[in-house]
Amino acid sequence: MGKLMSNCETQAKEKARQQKQLDKASKRMFDRQKRTYAKTSAPHADSAVAEPILATSIAGNADRPPHP
Repeated sequence: MGKLMSNCETQAKEKARQQKQLDKASKRMFDRQKRTYAKTSAPHADSAVAEPILATSIAGNADRPPHP
């Protein structure tokens, strides 16, 4: 009977070990994708500069009547 308990415990430990490996592998993959995306994505500084100009031109056109 002791052998059965030992077998169940061994299987549980092995399952936990495998799950831990999977978790570590998925975390590594996520971090790698995050780093790759950070290297390839364009900085958003240009959009911050363009938005106030766009907002000003729209606000500046509020006084004008619509184009016929």
